[in-house]
Amino acid sequence: MAQRKDQALSSGEPTMNAIKIMEELKEKATANDVERAECECCGMSEDCTPTYIRRIKEFFHGRWICWLCSEAVKEQMKRTPAATMEEAVDSHTSLCKKFNRTVRLNPKLSLAVSMRDIARKSSERRTIDGMPGSKIVRAMNCGPKLDVAIKQSQIQ
Repeated sequence: MAQRKDQALSSGEPTMNAIKIMEELKEKATANDVERAECECCGMSEDCTPTYIRRIKEFFHGRWICWLCSEAVKEQMKRTPAATMEEAVDSHTSLCKKFNRTVRLNPKLSLAVSMRDIARKSSERRTIDGMPGSKIVRAMNCGPKLDVAIKQSQIQ
């Protein structure tokens, strides 16, 4: 390659061949360049080639996301086929941001938030099934024992 470059440049006048060789060298140089890219979901950064960054951005509609997040987005697309790629990326981004706000900063707060979410989902499920959410269900009736206690107190 270096010989071709020297031959083309030694002729003195730029020919199409010399221009083509220079373009090839520029492409190879940029292919070996490494840039730091930061995931728009989780914030992790990776060293990648510009070509790889461009391909990932094209696939995920202008957003660069890391490999781990891309796998999570693809998995979400499998679970909800009606969702578009952009909706799946938005959903995963909000999940990552929520995780970074709670779990990473304060694990105890994260546990409390998780317990609240579980209670909320459980309550929603009860109201959907037709039962009011605030009603307490008894396992056994204590009526006969009360009747006996009342009758004994009236006798005395």
